[in-house]
Amino acid sequence: MKCNYSFKRGGMKAKSLGKAVLVGAVMFGSIVGAGFASGKEVWFYFAQFGWVCFPMIILAGVLLFALGYIFLEFGKKYGIKSVQEMNSKLFGRFGTVAEIIFIFSNFILLSAMFAGANSLFDIVISQDFYRFASVITAIIAVIISWLGFEKMVKVNLIVVPAMVLIIAVAFVFCLSTSSGITIPMTSGIESITSLVFCVLYVCSNLFFAGFIFARLGGQHSKKINLAGSAIGATFMVLCLIGMVISIYLNPYSSMSDMPLVYIASSASDIFGIITLIVVWIGIATTAVSLVYTISAWLERYTHSFKICSIVVCIICLIISGLGFGAIVNYCYPVLGMFGVIFMVRMVYISYKAKKRKLAKQG
Repeated sequence: MKCNYSFKRGGMKAKSLGKAVLVGAVMFGSIVGAGFASGKEVWFYFAQFGWVCFPMIILAGVLLFALGYIFLEFGKKYGIKSVQEMNSKLFGRFGTVAEIIFIFSNFILLSAMFAGANSLFDIVISQDFYRFASVITAIIAVIISWLGFEKMVKVNLIVVPAMVLIIAVAFVFCLSTSSGITIPMTSGIESITSLVFCVLYVCSNLFFAGFIFARLGGQHSKKINLAGSAIGATFMVLCLIGMVISIYLNPYSSMSDMPLVYIASSASDIFGIITLIVVWIGIATTAVSLVYTISAWLERYTHSFKICSIVVCIICLIISGLGFGAIVNYCYPVLGMFGVIFMVRMVYISYKAKKRKLAKQG
């Protein structure tokens, strides 16, 4: 895809800016899954550590910007079209092992999306319908993934404005109704732990969404990828800060599987329903990315993307029976360690490629 990029009075043309926003929206939309959109992940990785979480959020934004851009450019440089290609470039003869770990982790995360859908509807509606929320989410994810990569990417444009608006309204509600803010004190050990959790958070999210980023990066210029990474990271930082403060203003929300939904439901039934819809869209967009990633990998061996997507969703619906809270608390940190390994390798490969390029120029 040819990207026209030029400067006009120091800024991007509208068309190029739109493409940069699209890249940023895909980055943000791929990260906004059940954990982020519900607030559960925000509490687990950041808010529980008190004051120190705010500089950690800024650090997370910087890491997302830098590593996200590296992923985009990696996909552009090598023309990544499949999970196999990406892992082969990163790990060489150990690519198959990396693929298995990568796909296993994506299965777990997709299961968390389906479990999150059930928890979401259970909190707001509290009727038997919530038991079918995961199935409906799976069906929608399958259908959208069948439409192809381009259509799937554009779906993410729905998430950013809706999620930012919901978090902003929840933030204002908490400010107007709270008698004060309660921020946990941070010990020295907790400060170190929060740094580890910050790195795990960014690496795990990029690990899961890395293939989507690599595919996307090959379609745009270097400057658009750079601007898109900045936009995506900025959205994430603003939303994280807003959600953390909202949780501190409403401390009881931290005990819920879905803190943001708990806060919205406390405001009013209508706001609770609206938040349910927006959070569910966030879950669905991440589920679509995961279904596409796993099915694209399996397609190489089965030659049927549609059948793969159906089988993948059935397996993950079964795993989702473990429950949303259990998957986030026990599985996410382990998957985050896999993410760190992938990110270190990605940075190393990119550094070597840059060094060879400079050597040739010299």
